[in-house]
Amino acid sequence: MGRGLRIRILLLAFALCGSMSWASMAPSDSLRGLGRIAVLDLVDLTDNTQKPEISDALRAALSAGGGWAVLPRDSVSKRLGEFNINPRQGCNNPQCGFDIGNVVQAEYVVYGTATPLASVEAVSLKLLHIPTARIIWTKVLEAEGTTDADRQRSLEKAFAACTAEIAKLKPDLDKTKHGKSLAVFDLSENSPQSRAFFERVCTRIYGNPAYDLMSPTELAELLSALEINKYSVTPSLENMIGLGQKLGVSSLLYSRLYRDGRSYVYRLAMYDVTAKSLVLELPPQPSEDLIKLLDYEKVFFNTLFNKEKEAPATAAVKDGSKSNKALWISLGVLGIGGGVAAYWVENLRKGSGGTVTGTGLIPYPPDPPSDTK
Repeated sequence: MGRGLRIRILLLAFALCGSMSWASMAPSDSLRGLGRIAVLDLVDLTDNTQKPEISDALRAALSAGGGWAVLPRDSVSKRLGEFNINPRQGCNNPQCGFDIGNVVQAEYVVYGTATPLASVEAVSLKLLHIPTARIIWTKVLEAEGTTDADRQRSLEKAFAACTAEIAKLKPDLDKTKHGKSLAVFDLSENSPQSRAFFERVCTRIYGNPAYDLMSPTELAELLSALEINKYSVTPSLENMIGLGQKLGVSSLLYSRLYRDGRSYVYRLAMYDVTAKSLVLELPPQPSEDLIKLLDYEKVFFNTLFNKEKEAPATAAVKDGSKSNKALWISLGVLGIGGGVAAYWVENLRKGSGGTVTGTGLIPYPPDPPSDTK
């Protein structure tokens, strides 16, 4: 019997035993006091190395919050070594988080990333519930500061707030419930900055129960099977809806971070594939300062998720024309602070039989992004 097969059999045995023991626990209204939690070392997307010092700060915050049996990093590493799993191999996806959770017999696993982005440390966190193999909480945050010590203190404060937030969480652990299927179609260049932004987008989607995100790996495999070169797809309304239909998803989120001279430009657009419409897009705000693009991202997702909660009629941005329905949103109102962002929405014109008329073309640069900075 091969070593890989033995490991998989042992993982399955642990999963079955763990499910039996966890199933016998009395239900609770919140997560606090439910047992063992493992914090995996956060991954730096710049070079895929681990950030143990930041991860230790998160472990300390969870321990100080009380009600958790936080597994020490050394104990987790030792246990992984016993199963011939490299503890220094970064983990930032549900599958490896689930596997590690079963090996160390944790009920919850926290994993994510910590990547320097301009003047901040950009952190993404995901809380995975092992018995149901579901992500039940996510967070994106930025630690500011002029020095490493300042950023570390900012992280400690942010992690304390995360611990309090998790303790009050009342997750729905019903495996049968699913949100709308969604794929994130990203055409950013392969740079540390774009990887950090893409990670934040996926983390936000994972954290919203209204959506069921197709994993990036699954999307890449599906595009390959369909023989679709994603960089050959022009981001028009018709093409995005057609792509979503081929992928078999209900929603498609288009994202791209690219350079235009000295400035960065960030594009986000949400498409309702079922309704054949563009739900939301904010006009880009080119900037040499990446931090300003983080505000753009926050406004987009705050607006999108508020629209999802309120379930208004489907609306869309129409390219190249003056809208007669202007809506100005203050960043301060949305809790971002500073400045004002504007976006306009209006209904798409549809032809007979429910087909979409017009291209709805968004003026992206025509050339595919390169791997050079």
